[in-house]
Parts: sequence; C-alpha cells; structure tokens
Amino acid sequence: MAKRDVERSASPEELGPLPGGHHGLSRQQILDSQRERLLAAIAHEVALHGYRATTITGIVKTASVSSRDFYEHFEGKEECFLAAFDAVRDHLEELVAAAAAEEAAWPDQVVAAFKTALEFLATDPDLARLCLVEPVSATPKTAIRFREAVLACAPELERGRAELTDGSSLPPSTEDSLLGGVISLITRAVLAEETEKLPALLPDLVDFTLTPYLGSKRAASLAAKSFSD
Repeated sequence: MAKRDVERSASPEELGPLPGGHHGLSRQQILDSQRERLLAAIAHEVALHGYRATTITGIVKTASVSSRDFYEHFEGKEECFLAAFDAVRDHLEELVAAAAAEEAAWPDQVVAAFKTALEFLATDPDLARLCLVEPVSATPKTAIRFREAVLACAPELERGRAELTDGSSLPPSTEDSLLGGVISLITRAVLAEETEKLPALLPDLVDFTLTPYLGSKRAASLAAKSFSD
C-alpha cells in the first residue's frame, strides 16, 4: 500500500477500473496499482463486514480487479490482510518517529508520539479498525502480528526508567501493562464509532503512561499542557 493509500483509504467509488487498451502503463505499474487497490479494498471491506465475513469476491469487486489478479498478489485473504496491516503499521511508525525526533526530552517525545498516532487514526475509521480491532480475533497469525507490533513499542517506554532514581523499582511488566491500557482505551473509541474523537484522548493517555516514570504531579502537568497545545 503506497503512502497515499495508507494516509487515506479509498472508498469503492474512488476505485474505478484501470484504463483499458493503450494506457501507457508498464506491467510493473499495473501490478503496483492493483496491489495498492487491493490493500485499500480489504481495509474498507473489513471495516464494513468484519474480517470473517469479508470475502475475496467482495475485495476484488471493491478494488475493481479480477480474482485472477488477486491471486497474482496474495495466496488468500489472510495474506492480503497482513500486508495491509503491515503497510499501515510501517507508515504510522514513520510518522511517530518523525514527530518524536523533533523533541529533545523523552516525556515530550512520548506526547508527540501519542498526538501523531491519534491524529492519524482519527482521519480514517477503516484504517483504525484494521489496525486495532480486527487483527486481535481475525486469525491466530494476525493476532500474533498485532501483539508483535504492540510489544515493539515497549523499548521506547522503557527509556522512561532513566527518569527514575532506580528504574528497576518498576515491575518488569510495567510497559506491557501500560501498552495494554493504551490500546484498550483507543480501541474502545473505535468500537464506539467515535474514531474522530481520538485526539481528545491525548491528555488521558499522557497522564496514564507517564505517571509511573515521572510521578502523578509532573505527568498531570504534561497532560494538561498537551490538551492546551
């Protein structure tokens, strides 16, 4: 999925058929376009029907490609879903890393990361559902991929232990528990179809996540500041 399709998944109306005849497109350009359209289509179909009820027939119809084209790119629905999930994850990681890099202090980097992630997810309910809701129960493989993506964030939180006199005073499970709470709070809003309200969660996420490392007073101050920025 190219960045333009990750940033805004296409609706069925936007995915018209590729031009026929002498369109001047190379074979590779056609394949790239088909893949992008299929990834955008599965995001839309899964958001509309759920993973289990989504069919390859529905995906190719939405993408305006043939079933034969689908199988040139993917072995099946699961592989297509994982490719879409990976594309969105990779793009989101790039956005978050870029935002965090603009801040010098670790707490400000955390705030910037949350702000960027929430704003990205708020722009597209289909992608938010693809990332946070469906992977957990779609298949065992998607659940593992989702868990790996969440745990990949733990090292960045662990850096907060340097803010403490004794970073080892926190239980080893601290980062895992914090990430679980963050995902739960965001997912609840997505399930309630309130994805557009995700940026409003920023102060709560900042307060919840930073308190173990900075103490309640400083975390609350940064949370209040994030709300006013």
